[in-house]
Amino acid sequence: MKADETAFQQMVEGTKQFQVPLYQRTYSWQRDELQRLWSDLQEQIEILSDAADGSTQHTSPEHFIGSVVLAPGPASNSKLPCWLLVDGQQRLTSLMIALAAVRDAVAALEEEPEESERIHETYLVNKYKKKLDRYRLLPTQADRAAFTAVIDRERSAGGSDNIGQSYTFFRQRMVDFDLSDLLRVEEVVSSRLTLVEITTDQGDNVFRIFESLNNTGKGLSQTDLLRNYVFMLLPNLGEEVYEGVWLPMQEELGPENLELLGWLDLVLRGDDRAKQSDVYRDQQRRLEKVHRNAGPRSEEAIRDELMELRRLGQLLLRVVEPDNESDEELRAVLIRLQEWGNTIYQPLALHLLRLRDAAGATSEEVAQALTYVESFLVRRMIAGVMSQGLNRTFNAAPTELETDRPAAEAVHRYFSHERRRWPSDRVLAEAVHERNFYWSGRANQRMYVLQRLEQSYNDPEPIDFTAAKLTIEHIMPKTLTPEWRDVLRRQTSSDETPEELHARLLHTLGNLTLTAQNAQLSNHLFRRKQEILDASALRMNREIARSDEWGREAVENRAERLTKQAIRLWPAPLPGGAELEDERYAWQLLRRTLAALPAGNWTSYGDLARLVGSRSNKVGGYLSSRPGMLNAHRVLTSEGEISSSFQWPDEREETPREVLEKEGVCFQGSNASLEQRLDAQALAGLVGLESGSNEEDISPEERRRRSFRAQLAQHQSELVFDTVQGLFGQWRGNGGDFGYGTANETSCTLQVDLGERPLVFLRFYPRSGNLEVNFQQLGKRSPFDELALRRELLARLNQLPDIDIPETKVNLRPSFPMELLPKVAPDLGGVLDWFLDQARSAL
Repeated sequence: MKADETAFQQMVEGTKQFQVPLYQRTYSWQRDELQRLWSDLQEQIEILSDAADGSTQHTSPEHFIGSVVLAPGPASNSKLPCWLLVDGQQRLTSLMIALAAVRDAVAALEEEPEESERIHETYLVNKYKKKLDRYRLLPTQADRAAFTAVIDRERSAGGSDNIGQSYTFFRQRMVDFDLSDLLRVEEVVSSRLTLVEITTDQGDNVFRIFESLNNTGKGLSQTDLLRNYVFMLLPNLGEEVYEGVWLPMQEELGPENLELLGWLDLVLRGDDRAKQSDVYRDQQRRLEKVHRNAGPRSEEAIRDELMELRRLGQLLLRVVEPDNESDEELRAVLIRLQEWGNTIYQPLALHLLRLRDAAGATSEEVAQALTYVESFLVRRMIAGVMSQGLNRTFNAAPTELETDRPAAEAVHRYFSHERRRWPSDRVLAEAVHERNFYWSGRANQRMYVLQRLEQSYNDPEPIDFTAAKLTIEHIMPKTLTPEWRDVLRRQTSSDETPEELHARLLHTLGNLTLTAQNAQLSNHLFRRKQEILDASALRMNREIARSDEWGREAVENRAERLTKQAIRLWPAPLPGGAELEDERYAWQLLRRTLAALPAGNWTSYGDLARLVGSRSNKVGGYLSSRPGMLNAHRVLTSEGEISSSFQWPDEREETPREVLEKEGVCFQGSNASLEQRLDAQALAGLVGLESGSNEEDISPEERRRRSFRAQLAQHQSELVFDTVQGLFGQWRGNGGDFGYGTANETSCTLQVDLGERPLVFLRFYPRSGNLEVNFQQLGKRSPFDELALRRELLARLNQLPDIDIPETKVNLRPSFPMELLPKVAPDLGGVLDWFLDQARSAL
């Protein structure tokens, strides 16, 4: 075998064909994998864009996307050079589909048609070959029809199979790109994504090669690699630094947070494009330079770097585990940001805590600065502002904040810049009244907004949201019963039917509340709901119950009240910030949705209006004023008829109906089949919006519980899974509580509720398979702030088979593998009972 680093274009150019062997699985990439690839493409596109406008030099490195293994193809009568694609077919197929999407988007612009053909002939086909030899890539039989439909620009391209969905994904992402944007995508795919091309010799057993590549066992983590490299640089001080710096840092943070620390350290040093997946590579380059420049003091310099990293890690603990923060106001806002369920704020939060640590800011200033961050995130979610580029905004903040102003003022000014799109009070008010809140953000974020609005009443006996089993309830129900239709018929204007009024108001914030009695409320008329809401522990529900009736006026009045509360909770940007004039974000969502509409399906003007928070006539007017919009011919009336206002952008021989029938839509008379219609909820799924079903509106805590359980089942053996569930049942039965993490690996903590903050004992990590004993936090809470009691707990754990925690870790966070649980479970159950008895004594 031989291996060479190459670029996509270098690998595919020339007359050749890559064939996917029969033993390969079919093409299986879906939204998650495609989104990761698109994020990589976007990063490189930004580099080219910055270089084009002169803001940066074109010196950033290309992005490495992995390896492709090729073997000589079988002998055939064809003179076409063929290679078997032993490994890397998912990646290569996705890039081919992405380029087909670029080609078609360029053709749709009708500016330079020769560019579209150039892309087609350079990457996708062998121009002078016939039949199957035409295709540069030939998938397995199962994928071949869908793939060739994309390459040949057939009407059926973009179907519901994985190939079609991948094509639709890329078309959707590029729907608003101009020609220069599209050509940058082409340049990135062709020359800025590097890969290793591994070619085998004739006679090599390619199946064995494939088998070995895909059965490599558990690899080293980023921090494993970094640790190995660091101590290679410390031949003399290694033992001292490991015992005094690295090991305490590792045990304080745990493996997941240690990797996070390595990444955040790079971001805070000014690398706003750093990736957590590349921590080892980037930190290695940095430390290599430190080592080289320090000369004879190279080991001392590395030691100093690690000591600084540990200090930063101790601040990071306050971000990821806010209970470690002593200032009450700051701790509260850190908890709120954690509950928001998005870690995007962490670089800025860590920067602000480091600033406070250096006496550059007070706790009050940092708390106010992070309140602005919360407002920025929440207002954008309510207003439906797209999140594209948000990671870069937060990663760049630590180095771009003005340093000659107080921290809170600097953060306020930074996010108030117009291009960062922080919605004003006016825009927030319009969104509360008009936008479909039920499909804004994620389910936990919708719950968060409603919980914060409830908390804004400052009830002297506030509800415990962690214990309450709340879901989101529609006051006017989702199902329009005859009784509710009669109510709305009295409230409609001349240009709106009861059904349209219902659809317009249904998912707005004014019609939503929280309740633990969703089933009891059901579709009842408001009189019955009043009785239940009036007995609620939530102030917002008792306020709703005071309304005489429920309908348009009541929803609009409540929206006005909620707007005032939201403005008090979440401060506005400085004057001159983003006003988000017109409806460009609604129409951007509409264009993305149309681009995602698969062939063989249709939707209606009303469905699109419900999705984007508009009205059917506005959607119709927008589409008719822009003839030629991608897939606009797939939008019909609610009965499935082609609208009389629809027109092609140019003279075409085919009618819209003929095109739809070729794509697979069936007609009965003049009406398209209702079975092929995608309603608003299905459209939301196409563009990655949560559809707001009852399943998705479970409480954030229940959502995290299910995530933990799913990860545990996926990554641990059935025996370990069953053992954990048994221990959890014992813990719950004896009055213990649970807490769940919010990171990608959803950890579960066994804890005891002692009032303001829980007493944390054990943390289960389902993916990595570690079980952590949190002596560090226990040491801050009664009764385990007594060292003797922690030592007794340690001794009891060490009596379990195969567990041997050193005495030196009685103030740290030691862990042991979860695979030991089946052996130790009976005795561990006794330790759990003993722990609960000690905790209750503190009450």
